[in-house]
Amino acid sequence: MREGGFRGKCIIRAAVMCLCIFTAVFAVSCGTDDIDISAYENEQIELIGIGEGSVKLSIADLKAMECRTLKTESTSDKIGKVRATGPELDTVLAEYGLSKADFSKIIINGSDEYDVKLLNDYITEHDIYLAIGIDGEPLDEESRPCRIIIPKSDSAYWVRMVKSIEFVK
Repeated sequence: MREGGFRGKCIIRAAVMCLCIFTAVFAVSCGTDDIDISAYENEQIELIGIGEGSVKLSIADLKAMECRTLKTESTSDKIGKVRATGPELDTVLAEYGLSKADFSKIIINGSDEYDVKLLNDYITEHDIYLAIGIDGEPLDEESRPCRIIIPKSDSAYWVRMVKSIEFVK
């Protein structure tokens, strides 16, 4: 009897350990960090060229969408490795029945007057994320309201302080 009880406890411990490992791996690679965006949740970005005109989305709107937390790094040494949290651009566009492949060009504008033009080939070959947090923390004031993260690309494309995204058919 004691031997069976010992085996039962071992099986339960092993199951709990597997569950803990699965939860830890899932939370880092597939889950979403719970980023406290309260300091900038009402700030907005404008999506231009969607439907009849433009659409304004708050950071709270972005957080309410299906978000992902991903570990990535740029191909330049400027930024290094990050863990970014936010929705993928296609997730945002799906809300309007669109995808990034529908556009010939996307122009991302930062409030610091920095902008990046992405052409269709680049758009369709890369995932583009609207990060609302980095490394489990809210964005700093120099990156708010959101930051573009394009995994495995040059950090020159990682626009911060995004104020608008223009979609050209």
